[in-house]
Amino acid sequence: MTTFNSRGLVFRSLLACVIVTISGSNALAVTLPTDMDNDTVRNAQDNCSAVANTNQIDADADGYGNICDPDFNNDGVVNFIDYVQLAAGFLGTDPVLDLNSDGAVNFLDVTLFTSSFLGAPGPSGTVASGMTFSGVQIYQGVPTGSLMRMKQAPGDATRWYGLQRQGRVIAFDKVDSATGATTVLEFSSLVDTEFEGGALGFAFDPDFETNGYLYISYTTDGPNFQIPLISRVSRFSTTADVNGVAIADLASEVVVLAQDQPFANHNGGDLSFGLDGFLYYSLGDGGSGGDPDRNGQNTTNLLATIMRLDINVTQAEIDAGTTYKIPPSNPFAANADCTVACPEIFAWGLRNPFRFTFDRETGLLWVGDVGQNAREEIGIIASGENHGWRCYEGSITFNTFMCDLLVTDFAEPQHDYTHSVGFSVTGGYVYRGNAYPQLHGTYFFGDFGSGTIWGLYEGDFMGSLISSGTSLVAFAEDTDGELYYIDLAFGGNGAVYRIEAN
Repeated sequence: MTTFNSRGLVFRSLLACVIVTISGSNALAVTLPTDMDNDTVRNAQDNCSAVANTNQIDADADGYGNICDPDFNNDGVVNFIDYVQLAAGFLGTDPVLDLNSDGAVNFLDVTLFTSSFLGAPGPSGTVASGMTFSGVQIYQGVPTGSLMRMKQAPGDATRWYGLQRQGRVIAFDKVDSATGATTVLEFSSLVDTEFEGGALGFAFDPDFETNGYLYISYTTDGPNFQIPLISRVSRFSTTADVNGVAIADLASEVVVLAQDQPFANHNGGDLSFGLDGFLYYSLGDGGSGGDPDRNGQNTTNLLATIMRLDINVTQAEIDAGTTYKIPPSNPFAANADCTVACPEIFAWGLRNPFRFTFDRETGLLWVGDVGQNAREEIGIIASGENHGWRCYEGSITFNTFMCDLLVTDFAEPQHDYTHSVGFSVTGGYVYRGNAYPQLHGTYFFGDFGSGTIWGLYEGDFMGSLISSGTSLVAFAEDTDGELYYIDLAFGGNGAVYRIEAN
């Protein structure tokens, strides 16, 4: 479990963020991990870490190779103080200032310094590869209005399945020029889209090819104004086939889990299977603002958590009222109910974990947790972790009234950012595709409000990748590991974009 040394301080300089737009284009220059000395180890691993090698000189012995270390005074940020030091040593031979290690401090070093100005040393400061990225709109003949999520079914690389907010699952061919879509499931009669409600997430059973089970997260009508919505996870069975598309039966619904919502926002609602075969489900803190019911630090209900469920149950068990089991490795698995702490909980202390994904290679769980009024958070979630809300919002104090835990009791974000660059984080995916091997291991995430897409590599902020200009509601990953993003476009038609290098 990773923890804060000081939760109220900017840590590891990961918060340094400079967005550089290119006029007339949505493409942004991006710093990429490369292998400058061709030793098969990328800069971000051997040039910009504690294992800098002899070909990538670490003149000041601070653990960062020269070419990505313009932080001459080692204060964690490349700023005017470092510029003054570089200017004083210009045309000299100071090995610390000689970023490209060519024996002289000259204009080449100034160029490298400029590329990292107001950034941080390490991978975020490596030399730019010259690549730029943009989003290419595809599937323009497909009805993508109110699309919330897009996934491919196990064993089928030929088509996408998409979840629409009003309560519909569609399928369409994975061909850029695809037209039309097949309705897989129409369940709008069950869905309440009040405020932030609606159909929010879905997942295919790992054994979908044999059992045909589809799991959907949605909100339905609550019984009164005190409970305006109820969040549900339901299982539907596919019982027909239309041109190769599995069609689900509305009457087959099995409500796996239901949770009352005290307000109509912060519903979370993402859904995914981990590499362990268990179903993970996220819920926000119950809504309103500032977590008035203190659900973030309350493990006696399921709000503000990510749950882990074993859905391997028989029909006889379902008939008897058991729709899921508790994985024995859950942190509170020994509890019979929620009296002390709910056994379903995997992690807690989250404000609104709207989008989460698993790294298909490592199995790590990445989440984008939407902030309150100051910071948006990216975290890697492990079993039994408390992520601090409402005591802390990202890396800063929010409301510590009745927070009797030490800062070291809270798990540390991988990254957070201020509302000067975005105000509603959209968690993404770790890139594991083949088209851009330089990006392998990079976590893509974005912001619904600003439409900006950023990257993290091994926890280090890489900067802006794309300024999309969209209401970025979700990312998508195809079976090849290539990445896409979805524009919700309230009141519009919505759109799907593929991330490509220019």
